[in-house]
Amino acid sequence: MKEVQEWLGHSDYSTTANNYSHLEFSAKVSSANTMSRVYKT
Repeated sequence: MKEVQEWLGHSDYSTTANNYSHLEFSAKVSSANTMSRVYKT
């Protein structure tokens, strides 16, 4: 998230987090689903 803040030029981390944290959450869900499939086999 810190890298995104720097790329977009936001001076405040919370601006970036409030606008883009949903992207990080969906990546976590995707990772969890992948791990779940791997461990079921």
